[in-house]
Amino acid sequence: MTKFFEFLEGKKSQLFLAIFIISLFILFRIFIPSFYIVNAGERVIIFNSFTGLSDKVEREGFHFKNPWFDKALFYNIRDTGYDIETTASSKDLQNVHVKLRFIYAPVEKALTNIHRELGQNYADIVFPSISKEVLKAVIAKYTAEQVITKREEVSSFIKEDIISRALKYGIKVRDVAFADVEFSKAYADAIEQKQVAEQQLEASRKQAEAAMVRAKGEAESARIINEASSASENFIELRKIEAQKEIAKTLATSQNVIYLPANSVMMLNPTNKK
Repeated sequence: MTKFFEFLEGKKSQLFLAIFIISLFILFRIFIPSFYIVNAGERVIIFNSFTGLSDKVEREGFHFKNPWFDKALFYNIRDTGYDIETTASSKDLQNVHVKLRFIYAPVEKALTNIHRELGQNYADIVFPSISKEVLKAVIAKYTAEQVITKREEVSSFIKEDIISRALKYGIKVRDVAFADVEFSKAYADAIEQKQVAEQQLEASRKQAEAAMVRAKGEAESARIINEASSASENFIELRKIEAQKEIAKTLATSQNVIYLPANSVMMLNPTNKK
């Protein structure tokens, strides 16, 4: 009998241990899902299976929730980048391929509506749509060449319009960068040829201006010489001497010139008399 009671005592101890472990497991399973931590740069809205989305936005810290009926929905409220590429037609019907980069964050007070109407991937839904609408409206007002020459103006209009439209969805766009603009290959080649032609025209213009400057200088020089000639007989005599020097220099280098002594006589085509 003693051994039997000892056996029962051992079984009871094992049973209590098992019950204790199971109880701890149940409490752990209940307690752990009952709290959540909101980190810096995050916000949480609670979805309840019975009452739906809560209008209250939970900020950083330690929070409790119902583990069976509440679900915590996390949102990043830090500034985030978003890149998109789209194509629009210019005023002269050229396809303009544009790359845009957004810097954005959700408006904290609008998180409930954002989740209800768009979901947590709201950026992928909103930005492609409004980008196409805005670019189509703005680019159509400019020719392809103006999109390049008036890039800052075009970029400003696109930025203002996108910021305004995004705010209606509860999204605060802090910046829109006009990252890159590309055209069709045929149009890009035409632009390059035009630039080369303009450079050549500019070079020709500069050469013509230089020639005009030289011509004016020579004309001015001739005018000064003429005025000096009429004003001084010595200057005329000096010019005669310079001309004679040039003639002498030319004759000295010529092979068809024969030099004779000063008193010699040369007879040309002599005839014999009988």
